[in-house]
Amino acid sequence: MGLKSILGNALGYTLLGFACISGLFAVYWAGMSVLTGATPGRIMFVLFGLGSMMTSGFFGYFVRKSVAGQVLPSGFDRSIAYRGGQ
Repeated sequence: MGLKSILGNALGYTLLGFACISGLFAVYWAGMSVLTGATPGRIMFVLFGLGSMMTSGFFGYFVRKSVAGQVLPSGFDRSIAYRGGQ
């Protein structure tokens, strides 16, 4: 494994871990809002947790796929799938 692969995998897993922690953060504050009442601060925490979960989760997934070389090419004319297998 090269340095690029090791660093990319570490960054991808770090972002995926942060997405999991953000999801737990959002679930905790949503539960607190249900149990003790919603406040503007709690609603903000829930929305922040869900937004950071989605952003870091997709970015971490993309980084891992990019390092593995499994991201589709951006130029569609270079791909066999768009040329009908020719």
